[in-house]
Amino acid sequence: MSQSNQIQNGLVNDTINVKLKLAALWAAVMFCYVYGDYIEVYVPGVMSNAMEVSSNSEGLQVKFFAVAFLMSIPSLMVFLSLVLKPSFNRWLNIIIPALFVFLLIGLNLETTWIFYLYLTGLEVILSLITIWYAWHWPKNDMR
Repeated sequence: MSQSNQIQNGLVNDTINVKLKLAALWAAVMFCYVYGDYIEVYVPGVMSNAMEVSSNSEGLQVKFFAVAFLMSIPSLMVFLSLVLKPSFNRWLNIIIPALFVFLLIGLNLETTWIFYLYLTGLEVILSLITIWYAWHWPKNDMR
């Protein structure tokens, strides 16, 4: 055990592989998306608007598919962050969170609901941390 892995109280502070950090960040941001969407169902008018749109089931299906597709990306990135080769993995973990940040800001800042603004802010921060870890991927981990 090296001295650099110990802190003053004697506890070991092991280094965590960047792939695990990225997967954990994707899992955390995914939970924020899920909770935001779940809580949003209780916002007055959301369900009634969805029920009104249900008369046009094709339009509703397209919207639901778009949301399902978008939200499947973080789910897949949890796994892909662990199994992809570092060079491709690194770029995916830079590009995809950057796109999500622009999407989040574009879609969610018109709301006045504090819970949604909070979760959006947290999602942006987690996405930026993901980009930072991917950008600063240790060179000795590149295989």
